Amino acid sequence: MKKIVYSLAFLHLLLISLSVFHLIDGVLKTKLLAEPLAFISTLNYSVWRYGFFSPDVGKTMEVEMLVYEDSVHVRKYSTVEGFDFFTANQEAANRFYGFKAHTAADTTFLDLCSRSAATMMLNLHPDAWRIDYTVRSIRYPTMEGYRQKDTIAVIPLYTTAFELY
Repeated sequence: MKKIVYSLAFLHLLLISLSVFHLIDGVLKTKLLAEPLAFISTLNYSVWRYGFFSPDVGKTMEVEMLVYEDSVHVRKYSTVEGFDFFTANQEAANRFYGFKAHTAADTTFLDLCSRSAATMMLNLHPDAWRIDYTVRSIRYPTMEGYRQKDTIAVIPLYTTAFELY
């Protein structure tokens, strides 16, 4: 019984190692191996095609706000540069990330969120006279694209500005 458990653990770790170091990317493109490995990964949560080491990294979102306080000072708040959007803990940050990813297509909801964020910024910066709010999609190239020096695509999805008169 021990030999079976050790053998399965070894095969599991070997599969993960081969995937992480991209030694079986070409083999995974064949339907013969891709479907069984996908099934196995759903059972043991190894998720061999997800995360930084996967062949296709995917995309993320950025929310950026520019707060104009007077004719000279502009404060930049960006979720890419560490702005946590008033989230107090990791769970709230994870929920906010899901919120950004799932609401990017709903412009009415984005408009409501941008107005709420602008109101919060005006409360924090009473001297502000303008707030620019932008949501961007950041699309990373596949691992093959990284090897071929493809660039990261940054696509503006939603932009609005609030100006006080």
